[in-house]
Parts: sequence; C-alpha cells; structure tokens
Amino acid sequence: MNEPSNISIPREITDLLNRLRGKIRKYILLEGAAKLLVVAGLIFWASFVVDWVYFQLSHFELPVWFRASFVALSLTAILVLSGTLIVFRLLTKMRKKALALVLERRFPELNDRLATAIELHESNEPQNALTRAMLERTVKEVAQGSSRLPLEDVFDKRPLRRAFFGALILSVSILILAVVNQPAMARWAKGYLELQNDYWNRETGLVVKVLAQPGDRIREFQDQTYKHGLGNDLTLVVETVEGKKVPERVQLTYRMQNGRDGGRTVMSRLGEGRFKHTITDVLDGMQIWVSGNDYTNPEPYQIEIVETPVLDQIQLECRYPEYTGLNTLDPETGLPQPDLRTVQGTQIALPVHTDFQMISTANKPITRFSLETDQLKIQLEPALAAGSSSKSNFLAWKNLQGEIVKQTSFSPAQLAQMCGPDHQVFRIPFTLVSENKATAAQRIPLLIDQPMRIYLEDVDGLLVTEPIRLSVMGIIDQAPQVDTRLTGIGKSITRKAMIPVAGKITDDYGIQSAHFDFLVDEAKKFRPRPFRSKPAERPKEFTLQRNEKEAWERFEVLPLDLKVGQKLSLTVHAEDADNLSGPHLVHGETYHFEIVTDEELLSILYSKELNLRKRFEQIFKEVTQTRDELKERVAQVRESQTIREKQKQGQTDPGWDDKLLENQSAVAISADRSLYGTRKNATETASIVESFHDIREELVNNGVATAQILGRIDDKILKPLTMIHEQDFPDVDQRLGLFRLAIEKNTDPLTEIQTSIDLLDAMLVRMQNVLNEMQDLLEFHEAIEMLKNLIEREKELTEETKKYRKNKLLDRLKGLGLE
Repeated sequence: MNEPSNISIPREITDLLNRLRGKIRKYILLEGAAKLLVVAGLIFWASFVVDWVYFQLSHFELPVWFRASFVALSLTAILVLSGTLIVFRLLTKMRKKALALVLERRFPELNDRLATAIELHESNEPQNALTRAMLERTVKEVAQGSSRLPLEDVFDKRPLRRAFFGALILSVSILILAVVNQPAMARWAKGYLELQNDYWNRETGLVVKVLAQPGDRIREFQDQTYKHGLGNDLTLVVETVEGKKVPERVQLTYRMQNGRDGGRTVMSRLGEGRFKHTITDVLDGMQIWVSGNDYTNPEPYQIEIVETPVLDQIQLECRYPEYTGLNTLDPETGLPQPDLRTVQGTQIALPVHTDFQMISTANKPITRFSLETDQLKIQLEPALAAGSSSKSNFLAWKNLQGEIVKQTSFSPAQLAQMCGPDHQVFRIPFTLVSENKATAAQRIPLLIDQPMRIYLEDVDGLLVTEPIRLSVMGIIDQAPQVDTRLTGIGKSITRKAMIPVAGKITDDYGIQSAHFDFLVDEAKKFRPRPFRSKPAERPKEFTLQRNEKEAWERFEVLPLDLKVGQKLSLTVHAEDADNLSGPHLVHGETYHFEIVTDEELLSILYSKELNLRKRFEQIFKEVTQTRDELKERVAQVRESQTIREKQKQGQTDPGWDDKLLENQSAVAISADRSLYGTRKNATETASIVESFHDIREELVNNGVATAQILGRIDDKILKPLTMIHEQDFPDVDQRLGLFRLAIEKNTDPLTEIQTSIDLLDAMLVRMQNVLNEMQDLLEFHEAIEMLKNLIEREKELTEETKKYRKNKLLDRLKGLGLE
C-alpha cells in the first residue's frame, strides 16, 4: 500500500546547503567587486592616457563636455556592471535541488542520492514502504557524509583570481601613480572629478593683452572677450606668467567669425617674456589662440567688433555781439534768437565776443569727453553709475609749458547742463575772445584760432585713435574802409572853393557815423563837419552822395574865412558800432590844399590848358600824317591798277612785278599803321576831353568860372572835342578797318581809302577849329597872366620903395646922432 512521502531532510543537509549558498554569494560578491575594480582601473587609465595624449598633441585640455560625458558614461557602466555582476546575481533565488545538483556535479560520490532526497522531500507523491525505507537510508548516508565535503572545491577560482589580480594590479598602479606623481593624480582629479577648464600644470603660462591706441595703453580681456573698434589695427601683446618658463617663440592663430579668413603667424619678440603682433584693419570679430612651449589657451580669446566712438555732428549755437546785427530777432518778443551753425570740416569762423554752445553729438554713449587747447582742458565723465567722483569733471587752465596751473570742478548742475541724459550729446558754453580775460560766469573763454582736440572714450573702453580737431577762427572786427577820391578840384584852391569828395565807406558790421575832418595850417586836432547826407541806421556800405545828381559830398571852404597862403587838410572820418573792443575810428586819405588867389588859380589852369593844346597839336599833326600817307597809297593803288590793265592788254615790263609787290606791301603796312595810329589818337583825345572837363569843374568848384569862360569851353572846345572823340574817330576807325579787310581779301581798297581820307579831312577841319579856340582861350589866359605879373611887379616895387624909404630915414638919423 502506498503512503504519502514524508521524508524529512536532516539538519546536516540543510546546513550543508545553507553553507553552500553563503559561499556562492560570497564568491559572487568577491568576483563582482574585483571585476568592478578592474573596470574602474581601466576607466581611470584610459581617461588618463587619452588626456595625456590629447594634451601632448594639441596642448589643450580635453573639453569639459567630453570629460563630463566620459565620467557620466563610466559611472553608468559601473552601475550597470554592479547590477549585472553583483546585485542581480545575489538576488537570484538558489533552490535546494539546484544546490544539490551543484554538489553532486562536483562530488560524484554522492551518486545522485542528495538530489534524489531533496526531490522526494519536495514531492508529495505516495510511495510504498520499501521505497520509503530505502530513501530514508539514503538520506542518512548523505547526512553522515555531508560534513566531510570540501565545499570550496565546488568553485572554479580561476576567474576570481584573474579578477582579483587584475584589480590588484590596477589598484597598485594607481596607488603608485598617486604616490610617485602626485601632480598628475591631482591633475586627473581636477580634470575628471572637479571638471576644471585649466587643470594641466604647464611649464609655460601665457596671458594675452591688447595694446590699445592712442597712448599704447595695455588693455586686458574681460571674460576672455575684448571689444575692438571697427576698422582699427589690433595689436596683441602676449606676456609670460611670472615664474613660468619663457618660450622661445609664440605662435598666434586667429580665425574670423565669418569663417572666411584666418591665419597663423609667429609673434615678434618685444623683450624677455613679451611678444607682439598687429593685425591691420580688423573689420570682423575673431577668435584667438596663442601657443608657446606646452601652453595653448584652451578657450579662445574673443575679439568683438564695435563702432569706434566718433562725433557724428558738431553744431555751434551762436549768439553774436549785438553791434554786429547778425542776430535774428523774435518777431513777438524782439529778443535775439540763437543761430545754429553746423561745422563742416575742421574750421569755422565766428565774430570775436560771440557766445556759443558747442553741441557735440556722439554715435554711442560716452563715458569720458575731453577737450583740450593750448590754454585749457575740459573733462567730462557722465555718471554711468552712482558714486562717480566730481573730480573727474573739471575745467583746467595751462601755462605756456602745457602744465595745469589752475583747476575747478563742475557742479552737478553744470554737469547736468553739459551732459545729455543719454551721454551722447555734450553742450559746452564758450565765449570767443581775442585775449585772455574774464567772461560771464557760466561761459568758458576760448581764445580765437586755438586748435581744439577732442578725445572720446565709450562704454566699451574704446578711445578715438586720433583726436577730433576743430578750430574756431575769430573774425576780428575791422575798422571801416574809407575809399575816397577828389573830383574836379586840384591842390590849389580859392577861398570860396567847394571841394567835391567822392567815394565809399564800408564796414563788416555797420557804420555808426561818418563826416569830414579838417585841419587848418599847423593845427593838430581835426575839426569835424557833417555830411549833407548822413549814414542811415548802421549801413554796411555808405556812398558819399549829396543827392541823385551829385554822386559826391562837397566841403565848402568859404565858411572858414581862410587867407591866401593858408593850408587846408581834408579827410573823411568813419566810426563803427563795436562797443566791445572798439569803436574803431579811421580816416581816409588826407588831401592837402593851399589857398591861392583867383588869378593864381587861373594861371595854374592856364598851364594845364597849354599842355593840353600841345598834346592836341601833336594829335592833329599825327592825323594829318595819316591822311597824307593814305593819299600816297591812293596813288600807289591806282598805279597798280594801271599796270594790271596793261598786263591784261598783253603789255610787259620787267619791273612791273616788283612794282606791284612793292605797292601791295606799302598799302598793307599803311592799313595797319593807319588803324593803329587812329586808335591811339582816339584814346589820347578822350584823355584830353576828360582833362578839359576837369578844368571846367575846377573853375566851377573854385568859384572863378564866368559865363563867358564856361560858354567858350563848353561850345568851342568840349562840344567839338566830344564830337571828334565819339563820332569822327569811330567812323574813321570803321572805314580803316574795311580798308585792312580789303587788303586781307585781296580786293580793291581804293574806295575805302578814299572814304577814309574824306573822313579825316572833315575831322581835321573840326580839330583845326578847336585849336583856334584853344589859341584864343590861351591868349585870354596870357592876358590874365600878364595882368598877374603886373600886379606882382607892382607889389615888388611897393615893397622896394618902402624899404628904400626906411633906409633913407635911418641914414638921416645917423647923421643927427640919434641912432
């Protein structure tokens, strides 16, 4: 009869299986730990070698992202291996049957009894008594021999040993590295554990700086970035870190951000441990690396291109001195309005004493605005942040050596007025002066013609490479210009003369007043006399003119009641309206006159007329010669015509050709000579006409002209002379021109010659009449001159008689002893 299996497992077998289970777990733990140490060691040495090789090849540290990724992957791998090699294996359930099979496979002497016992114990199948007895006996036998089983033999310890020795070797090598080469271990820790950017301890250390202009200023990179002005040269200076090895050479590598350009060059040595290189005309940003010995900067230096600070516009808001009249007045208030002038180029001219604000507009915010001349310096540093020092905003004066001798700081209110809120517009008040002197408290005196130099520094720390230059040229108020001339008067005048003075007075800003000034004899101080027509409200130009018909002013001599022989000096006085550096007083040309009698004046004019008659006689003679020469040319022309007629009839003569050539040459020369001589005579006649007009004016202006004298001059001399000048000479000139044209065209000139002769004959008749009238006038003046001589002789005789009587009286007194 079958019964259920109820075989119990002895405690010895249970202990055996438990001990086997513990040893298996211990083995798993040891093997897994050893393998993990091997993996960790391999990871360490792989990272160490890769880092070393990469640095030797590039002198760069491995990128942070690469190292971080490597660490993350390594940790991930270790965690995965830990789970696979240890955790998952330890968590695997170890059944008794499986353990029994392991033991039986290692110990064949068990003869499957242990596995069978475990299997029957776990089975609920019914068994007969015989089978049950046999199983119980088997279990006892197994239990009795289990304590003697060497469980360590169950394991193949070669993998464990290999893992252990591998872990030992790697651990010892790492330990040796940490002991022998601590800097290398520290470097690895900084690079892979701390993930530092610069973890290699190089022999050489290099620092890149910029040599900025102007002034060769050393500028450092901020966060590996430097802002550089567009289009300017970039000068890089590389310095060796103190205490580091100086490289033999430094290589510069740069790459433009646009990717289109770049380069590599060896930098020039400046001195011990310093190197320099200039990249010209930088227009785009770039990245920069420097290499020397074992150093190369891991992160590139960045060059960022920004606009250089410049002044987009300079304007002058001007208020001119009131006397100039240049200010535009507000039609409602009547107050002067500022004149806004834009500076074109480097120079601008303003009247001296002009108050103006120089409005400078920059292209970007400015942190320092500096203006210098040879005499002063202005510096403005707008407060971009709280706590800026007022000492940075000042006005200073310099001596001749350029040293600051006086300095004052601007108040916050002044600074607010001069610096715009955006720090791009600066308004500086000036007064343009011609010499150093005090001005209004709110304005800075600026000497004329002083070159200004403006320096700018922007928020990026950039300075203008060349100062912005500007010169405000001073227009100094000039004295009025007086341009006068006498008309119709000479140096000898009568007591009742009226002296005509023509001309013009000009001034750059306006004439305040003008009048005559005169001196009598040896007087030192001028005496004024007003014009009949005075200047209007400060005109810039004033013409001496009494009225529309008289384009001159007259100075009347009669009110002075001068005596014959006295001297008179006459000039024109002008004064401008400059009430700041003036007024400017000026005299025109001074004219000197002598008072003479009417007879003396007529005698002087007689001498002039005599000279004019002699000149006109010469003209008459030359015109007569021209006419006579033309008559000779008529004969030659007719002779040539006769010869040609005979030649046409077939007659010949050996001398005819020479004769024709001689006549033709003589006629051509005569045409040129006659035309030239006639034009010269016309010009001289015009001069004589003008001179007679002057004589007539002198007669009138000196009050000695009579109706008879004026009538004779006007009707008998000036009128025919004017006709000769304006009609006869032009007609003759035209006809002689046709005569020469006929010669040039090789046509018959006889008609033109004959017409010219007729015109010259008529003109000679008129000229002869004028000469006759001149002779009559001269005879009249000769009579006056004779009368003058008789008067002079009478005066001399009277003086001699008085002297003789005086001498006789003295002789008588001597004889009487009354001397």
